[in-house]
Amino acid sequence: MGTAAIRAIQAACIGRERLLGHDMVYVAIKMKFRHPTAGRKLSFAWHLLDGTQRKMGGRNMAALGFRAVTGMVLVGALFSSMSYAQQACDRACLTKVIDGYFAALVAHDPTKLPQAAKARITENGAEKKLAQTFWESSREVVYRWDIVNTKRGDTGTEVVLRNADGSKTMMMLRLKVINGAITEIESIKCNKGEAGGLWNPDALTTVSPRLTLSLREAERDSYYDLIGATESYWRAFQTNGTPAYRRARLAADSDRIENGVHTTGLTVMRDGRPNDTARGFDEGSFIGRNLWDRRYAVVDEERGIVLTILRFGLKAGAKSQSTATAADRLVGEFFAIQNGWIREINAVLFNMPDAMPTGWPTTDYGPGKVSAE
Repeated sequence: MGTAAIRAIQAACIGRERLLGHDMVYVAIKMKFRHPTAGRKLSFAWHLLDGTQRKMGGRNMAALGFRAVTGMVLVGALFSSMSYAQQACDRACLTKVIDGYFAALVAHDPTKLPQAAKARITENGAEKKLAQTFWESSREVVYRWDIVNTKRGDTGTEVVLRNADGSKTMMMLRLKVINGAITEIESIKCNKGEAGGLWNPDALTTVSPRLTLSLREAERDSYYDLIGATESYWRAFQTNGTPAYRRARLAADSDRIENGVHTTGLTVMRDGRPNDTARGFDEGSFIGRNLWDRRYAVVDEERGIVLTILRFGLKAGAKSQSTATAADRLVGEFFAIQNGWIREINAVLFNMPDAMPTGWPTTDYGPGKVSAE
């Protein structure tokens, strides 16, 4: 709807706005009347208003009760329409957007992803244009799984791509999709040698069943329960080896896979016994590690999976205790959770100095870069 038409609508509404004595309604009309569905609902609401006005014989209708009811009808019509628009892209729709991204990447052609024309894009924390994040040697996706949040338009993907020379590249990809447009693209991209010895993408051939569940509504952990379970892991990591240590909600048979390397789990042996996921924390093996700049970027309630994006550094004044804590890293870590217990962890890691920014604001609770806690 054009500006002139909107001004005409505003002029027609002035009398009613005064009658209602409700500035919110007028502002809502200015801001949201462009939406066709909202327009139809507003027309119906105005029809109710006119009918009530006629029945009252022109008497003063500015009484508080009438203003409140009418305001609720009109604003409710607008916001229910707005909510519908934000939730229009379901799992299949968001997955199709991810498909489009990788089709464009493998084709080395950003024009195949027109919906990302105005997106904000980072790769390993550096802000770039879409074309700069594609590489000519990429040939095919050989391993991939996705999570989505349909309410927020968020997606998270772990993927392995094969390149022309036979080498492989691992990626964590996060997208934000609003009204069909990709507004944010964030990737952590790692090749061999860029995360120390953590490198075995060849082991990633079949997606774990824990990562593709479709849980019934009654079986799902809530959005905040999922974040709480994930936070328990970072709390254990942050406090291991100190009097403040609190164990994470790790299932006894949980597994952790980092850049394809199966680092913990009942089938992973260390010193002649299973290296369960809680063991390193219980033994204080990661003392001094600082898990900062963390965001709970994507929460998929149907799958029971949370994507955390964060930094691995050292606490202020701490020295690395082992090779496991030596490198500063940018990490995308997925947590598969059932009934409040972490069952599987999958991570894409890239060595990156703490001094380099991620490019994205951190709003979630957690320690800062120079934390000594």
